[in-house]
Amino acid sequence: MMTAIDEIFDVIIVGCGSAGIAAAIDLQAVPQLKFTIVEARNRVGGRVFTDRTTFGTDKPIDLGAQ
Repeated sequence: MMTAIDEIFDVIIVGCGSAGIAAAIDLQAVPQLKFTIVEARNRVGGRVFTDRTTFGTDKPIDLGAQ
């Protein structure tokens, strides 16, 4: 679902993976900048993900960040 945003930002971070999160942390140090993060998925972390379902077990398998 896409929604319109009626706000103006100085910076838009695309993706909430490790680089996007790091960029947001750095931008917090500059209070005069207004920024937002947009993410396509319903979770943060990008490729870093703990999968508990692929192999039919409850054992967690960490994916990404190789």
